[in-house]
Amino acid sequence: MKRRLQRFRISRLAATSTIATLAAAMTVGLTTAPADAAPGAVGAATIVARLTGPGAMNDTVGRHNIVGTDLGVMWDNGHGEILTAFGDTQSFNGWSLLYGELFYWRSNVLLRSRDHYLADGMSFSSHAGRPGHAKRLLKPNVRREVTIIPTAGVAANGAQYMTVMSVKKWASPGIWQTNWSGLVKSTDNGQNWKAVDAFRPNGGGNRKFQMGAFLKVGKTLYYYGTPDGRWGAVYLARVDEKDIEKLGKWEYFSYGRWVRNNPGSATPVMPAPTGELSVAWNDYLGKYISLAQADNGAMLRTADSPMGPWSRGQLIAPSSDPYTGYAPYIHPWSKGSTLYFTYSISLGYQVYLMRLQLRK
Repeated sequence: MKRRLQRFRISRLAATSTIATLAAAMTVGLTTAPADAAPGAVGAATIVARLTGPGAMNDTVGRHNIVGTDLGVMWDNGHGEILTAFGDTQSFNGWSLLYGELFYWRSNVLLRSRDHYLADGMSFSSHAGRPGHAKRLLKPNVRREVTIIPTAGVAANGAQYMTVMSVKKWASPGIWQTNWSGLVKSTDNGQNWKAVDAFRPNGGGNRKFQMGAFLKVGKTLYYYGTPDGRWGAVYLARVDEKDIEKLGKWEYFSYGRWVRNNPGSATPVMPAPTGELSVAWNDYLGKYISLAQADNGAMLRTADSPMGPWSRGQLIAPSSDPYTGYAPYIHPWSKGSTLYFTYSISLGYQVYLMRLQLRK
């Protein structure tokens, strides 16, 4: 995301009593697993390697024309590759100097990886775009939106899907406003993307699903949604894979039951404040796991079912270490007791691969 430097300066002032009150109100109806019953991490996550930018393990400047970027939303494309979608991306372009900026910004890019050995980092093999330049996937309408940001991805029905959010404006750290969230589709392995008729305006029940994370279980797609920013609770929806483009077929988890075509009925499955999350099944723990950004850093939660109850959470990457870190996205090919995830660090505006040791 294009997060100006002032938005990156982490301040505890953001945790005001007003926000705390709103966060508490967003957890009505939530149940959590007992803290002592939940497996988790041995300790804090550690950096494996920097993936992007000058001097990184990948030559993203020379091969993909990426100087700086963030996020790194990953999913398995079903054909032996990990697709990785990034947010607002910097490159050098003389034209940007005419507008008073050192870097040229393009809203979103996609890289591909076939790297199964993650202990020394994650290498990228190709990108969407012409040789030497990872192209912008979706062009924002600058009269209505600042940018379009990918929030989740999944392979379904022989195609690739992403949910994206239209950012109306950035505010203080962890707070931004969206116009809408929507579903986009690629039938050529992420090279080109088109919107499908599945938009969620930022209002009413759809406000709960402005950002999110996919979890695929058999032919069922679960979608964990949050409001815009990092201060909302997490809500749950599901749909049969074949109906992903039909919002009227989606069901929403409400007080322990499923309600069709009514996002407003959804009740929290994880507490506020939570944002920029990812969810996956972990064979080692034999549980579903979630990584998400909270007000004090990245949190790990576990559950026996996609619906929960989810554990209270364990802080695995404090906001001070690495400093200004955000957006933990699970690598789908993590195996055994080691969990790998991408993590953005705003100081320098780059994406890193992180390692976390799990305990049963």
